[in-house]
Amino acid sequence: MKNRYLKGAHLSERKFKEILKLFSEDLTATQIASISGVSRVTVNSYLKKIRQQIARYCELQQPAESIVKPVIHERHEHHEHRNGHDTAVSVKTEVNRAIKPIVFGIYRHADRLHTEILPDVSRAMIHAIVRGRSVLETLGAAERIRHFSNIVDLGHYRLYRLEHAVAAETNGNIAMADDIDAFWGLTKHRLAKFKGLNRNTVYLHLKECEFRYNHRNEDLYEVLLNLLKTHTLNLS
Repeated sequence: MKNRYLKGAHLSERKFKEILKLFSEDLTATQIASISGVSRVTVNSYLKKIRQQIARYCELQQPAESIVKPVIHERHEHHEHRNGHDTAVSVKTEVNRAIKPIVFGIYRHADRLHTEILPDVSRAMIHAIVRGRSVLETLGAAERIRHFSNIVDLGHYRLYRLEHAVAAETNGNIAMADDIDAFWGLTKHRLAKFKGLNRNTVYLHLKECEFRYNHRNEDLYEVLLNLLKTHTLNLS
């Protein structure tokens, strides 16, 4: 069956575009299956492929890391309600099951936010840095997180702000703080609604949040159509 967006599809292009439209409106797989009449198993398969392509796109947009070397400060949550080819995504989708909780970093480049899961940064390490200890220096993880402005402990849904981000706010760069707060609000809301994510799919959902936030002022459906025209999905 001919489908410009999905190779090996058993659905018509019209039906696939319907699913994509519902996905762009941030409906769940259950809701999409109910509205489209396509089985939830099939919908889940398509959504995973779409998220993989989104993750790949986000990876390609990442700039080179900065040379800023931060120290961590806890972010107080005063505003709780302020949400090609289809090969495997990168190994970053495979989060080490022995690492708890999931920690990811956030940084801003130009007008976009970027995220990265940090499997070698633990809750104990974050708390040690908050208390003023240089544990990350001795363990060699500082080099990996030095370009982030914020770090999130997803297990506790807690955002930590790094020293250079605090300094930027002090110097009047409030826009970055507002940007981070808005992104974290979106991400926290979206991830919480799943009521328990598989650790191997957290990365895909995180990149989806990044993608949605960076394209929040655009028609997401049109953005996705253009992306999948260039990078067709492949079910085979």
